[in-house]
Amino acid sequence: MKKHLSLLLLALLLTTALLTGAAPAISNLNPDQTTLANAAESVQYIGNLNTHKFHYASCRYVAAMNPANKVPFATRDEAIQAGYVPCKVCRP
Repeated sequence: MKKHLSLLLLALLLTTALLTGAAPAISNLNPDQTTLANAAESVQYIGNLNTHKFHYASCRYVAAMNPANKVPFATRDEAIQAGYVPCKVCRP
């Protein structure tokens, strides 16, 4: 549960930064924030908390997704182990 909340917080942080264009410079962050920023850069897949499907970050359905439902994954295996299934459109 704690890991899931951390991932959800990371997704919310990423989405907010991307939407506002206010992503802080990594050099201005404390060590905990730097870890989050480095993790954010390695996100290749986005899961949907409601549908339990995961997508490439570039999939058209990610753009339509509610930011609160986005769950970041660094690898395909990580998403599958969390119980998510691949999107049938982008086929990650």
